[in-house]
Amino acid sequence: MKLHLGCGHNYIEGWVNIEGPRDELCYNDIKADIHARIEDLDYPDNSVDEILMNAVFEHFPRHIAIMQLRKFYNWLKEGGKITIVVPDFFATVNKLKKSKSPEEQQFWWRHIFGPQDTITFGTHYDGFDEKKLKYIFSIVGFAKFICIKEGKWPNLRFTAIKKKPFLSENDACQNIINYMALYEAREEAGVAFAEWMKAMGLNIEQKPLTLKFKTQNQSLLNKIKCKIVRKVKNV
Repeated sequence: MKLHLGCGHNYIEGWVNIEGPRDELCYNDIKADIHARIEDLDYPDNSVDEILMNAVFEHFPRHIAIMQLRKFYNWLKEGGKITIVVPDFFATVNKLKKSKSPEEQQFWWRHIFGPQDTITFGTHYDGFDEKKLKYIFSIVGFAKFICIKEGKWPNLRFTAIKKKPFLSENDACQNIINYMALYEAREEAGVAFAEWMKAMGLNIEQKPLTLKFKTQNQSLLNKIKCKIVRKVKNV
């Protein structure tokens, strides 16, 4: 079985083409075998040969995206693969920098943040490059990756394959918890993290320590440098 999730107008023969509920779409002429939210789909473990998501994965908030990714991993058979096509974040930023006018830049802003044509499916919630895709796919268990840059609108076609040794559910959940902890600032004191865990249906006794990196201190370092410069000038 091959699943084409978020098929849009690209109906592929031989695949199960799935698109969102009719009343949540901005087009009424989409041909699909199934109309349902991807989050509501359920297939037996080890029953799917291949999954395709073209311009879909970026429309999930990251806490939903990572849980869906683990679900897809479980669906796939050994040797099964998932392919997603997403905007190439840094290549799009380069397009922005090379644009000659604010008017020209607007299209590339759209490519980063989405068309926002519908409340449900129009927004891009996250950005990706090859390194990030390899990281998050490995978190849920995937081990072999292929990444190709494609399109005039800079995109990444990223394929991951399910191979042995398989990642256990407990290990995957712990990886996901640690991953989500990276997105919370210390100042948020666990509030945002608790909301993510609640939405993901994960119960944990203690939040992982919030890691801090040198790059997060750059603004503070700049303030210190400015103060030093002012003191030197006043001497």
